[in-house]
Amino acid sequence: MADLVVGLAKSVVEGALTKAQSAIEEESQLQQSSQRDLVFIIGEFEMMHSFLNVATKERVENKVVMTWVRQVRELAYDVEDCIEFVVHLDTKTRKTSWFWRMIPSWCIAPPPTALALDEAVSEIEQLKAQVKDVSTRNSRYSLISDSGSKPVTQHHAAMTGTTALSSTEFNMLAEARDAARRQQGLGDLTHLITNKDNEDPRLQVISVWGTGSDLGTTSIIRKAYCDPEICQKFLCRAWVKLMHPFNPNEFVRRFMAQVYKNSCNEQGVDVGVHVQMKAEQGDLLTEFVNEVKTKTYLVVLENLTDMVDWDDVRTFLPDMINGSWIIVSTHKFEIASLCIGHSYQPLELQQFSPEHSVCAFFKEGSQGDKDEKLALSQVGQNSSYGKTPSSNWETATYWMENSPLVGRETEMNELGSYTAKACFSNSRVVSVWGIAGIGKSALVRNFYYDRILRRGQFKQYSWVDISHPFNLRDFSRSLISDHYSEKDPIKECRELLSQGQCLIVIDDLQSKEEWDLIQAALVSRPSSSIIIVITTDASLATYCTKNEDQVFNVKGLEADAAMDLFRKEMLPEFIRRRGLVGVKVPRGIGKLTALHTLGVVNVDASGGKAIVEELKKLTQLHKLGVSGINRHNINEFFSETSGLVHLESVLVQLDQDSQGCLEKISLPWENIQSLTLYGLQDMLPLEMDTLKKLSKLDLEMDTLQSIGMEFLTKLPELRIIHLRVKQLVDGKLHFYAQMNGLELDIFEKVKILEVTCMSSRLHVSFGSKSMKNLELLKIDCSSAGYKLTGQNNLLELKEVFLKGTDDEAVKTYVENLLAGHPKKPAVKLRLQRSS
Repeated sequence: MADLVVGLAKSVVEGALTKAQSAIEEESQLQQSSQRDLVFIIGEFEMMHSFLNVATKERVENKVVMTWVRQVRELAYDVEDCIEFVVHLDTKTRKTSWFWRMIPSWCIAPPPTALALDEAVSEIEQLKAQVKDVSTRNSRYSLISDSGSKPVTQHHAAMTGTTALSSTEFNMLAEARDAARRQQGLGDLTHLITNKDNEDPRLQVISVWGTGSDLGTTSIIRKAYCDPEICQKFLCRAWVKLMHPFNPNEFVRRFMAQVYKNSCNEQGVDVGVHVQMKAEQGDLLTEFVNEVKTKTYLVVLENLTDMVDWDDVRTFLPDMINGSWIIVSTHKFEIASLCIGHSYQPLELQQFSPEHSVCAFFKEGSQGDKDEKLALSQVGQNSSYGKTPSSNWETATYWMENSPLVGRETEMNELGSYTAKACFSNSRVVSVWGIAGIGKSALVRNFYYDRILRRGQFKQYSWVDISHPFNLRDFSRSLISDHYSEKDPIKECRELLSQGQCLIVIDDLQSKEEWDLIQAALVSRPSSSIIIVITTDASLATYCTKNEDQVFNVKGLEADAAMDLFRKEMLPEFIRRRGLVGVKVPRGIGKLTALHTLGVVNVDASGGKAIVEELKKLTQLHKLGVSGINRHNINEFFSETSGLVHLESVLVQLDQDSQGCLEKISLPWENIQSLTLYGLQDMLPLEMDTLKKLSKLDLEMDTLQSIGMEFLTKLPELRIIHLRVKQLVDGKLHFYAQMNGLELDIFEKVKILEVTCMSSRLHVSFGSKSMKNLELLKIDCSSAGYKLTGQNNLLELKEVFLKGTDDEAVKTYVENLLAGHPKKPAVKLRLQRSS
């Protein structure tokens, strides 16, 4: 139950955190004081979210912690609703409504949405107080320590016998899991050793590392050691548990005892006696030398704890260039990696808990896996390292022409002087910091592209957006992605930085630990390169430069500059686009090939088929939102975007006169996790069951027929469903399915269901095998009267939110319906605010 509660809380906190960040970046209408309040709320929620990331079922076994998690979740709902209220005051003017507050009242009368902001400002202040209270409550009850969730972690470590991971070990575990995800499955030790693509006859070493303990390590190695294919391939096999200090005679004795055992045909108790006699009577050393020099051997070294023992053992295991292997078993990351050498590659073999896995280390390129090499070469395609290639030049030109800085000319000049001073400083690092959403990344990007176009000061350029959790090897690959080779990426990155005159931008640095790893590995040597670090933390900015004179603080625009920005950029656009849903984008957007997020783009207003041709070039897109989809452009849109294989979130809004045009369309995005479809008539797209990874679905339809509900039951990974339906046949919404007269288990993983309907009466019913893991049910009561049946079949239901009403009679009615529910779900009212 703990993991379900935490998972739900984590999902809601993620939603609230995302919307709060979006509000700062996109809704300039908030007054400065409210912006500071939102920054505070974001900071607190980031800390809460970090805690929830490690607060899994195994870690959270404390009722006090669970109570705090529920309070965080409820507070996140309130924050999310408040942000939605601000952002969606008016769907037609939400991008520019803040400017009405800056226009003199005698010029144009402001719409009601501008006046409603006063209410939003007041509510944000109240939410800040609530967030403070929840945050201090955790320290009052010692829920979270300085190290994240130390009390819980220590308890879990004591229970499992594991030790806490260092930052380096955690990074390596993350990289091993990333490698497993890239190959779409855990690694297999037997396959790694017997892989026919590996034609290298030299002695191979593979380390098996248990993160924090030996749990599971022995069984994984044993399975491979006894595999029939392994036994057939290696004529000599030995499993040796090492002694400390290393004893050569004992090593040879144990090695040969294993060889005799594997070659002995006798069975039962006599096997052990036979082995002992052979070991005591024979010339072990001579026979040992004969085994390792004339046969292909596989040796398992168990309990290797230091490199001195490794060096000693290696003198007894020669490389006869015959395809022999050594398997090293250890729970020490340093030993596992050093036995392989610098150019190693990690891969997760089995996961036992969020912090404990068994991983393999092997030499990069030794497995002959071309697909894996290709996947690694594609990591970090958002970087742009190189001698100003044409793509960088075109991107820089497009940015400078279409995204001019207004009101930041002084800061641009100052940033140039900071980098100039750094060229003559002991520290060639410039830190740029400011609160989230203030525009520091845009300022630095403008400076970055300006230097590319000047073609003089620097020879090479790279912009890296740090991914989290931080991984040094992935960071290095991102920085030098244009120069990918078989070499160790960290070593190659260090060489290029020391030899070339580079301008490097590192965006979104979040901790001193991240910088320590980067500095020690890459920038500790003398270099003619300049590094610009972007962060939201003032102390971290100073830490990176070691010189306060090289710390640049980006502040908000002054009132005159903000008004100038409005007059030059936004007012003409607002007048031109008034009434337009979505944004009209210019031609040439396809050149921004590193773009990850785009939306909402009005396809029809932006040129229809022509803009679709541009969209297909954005091969790194993870999130896409489009409107203006109609009968004239829909086929081209789905056809051309089918190649966007990285898409994880998609929003599609149909034009009003094209509601039925999706009926004969098959959605091409097999990897998306979130899908929003607005403006549908009564039919869903064909073959929605191909969306095997879809976890969140938001539908707006005129009506939902039974065949549409049948389509939805075929989405195995759905966790969150929001149905917005104008009318239903007979006013019924029935979550039920059967085959051959037997009821089927459907929507097994759904945890959140929200229903909005314009019918005057609506009957929502649940079958006995439907939504057994549903925890939260949200019903919009503003337009319809609801009848619920089968609600007691929702065995994990914890809360029911009745939106759009404050009628206590409605609440009492639902509470009576749930009186027989085993979990006694809480019923809450939430009156929607009018705009």
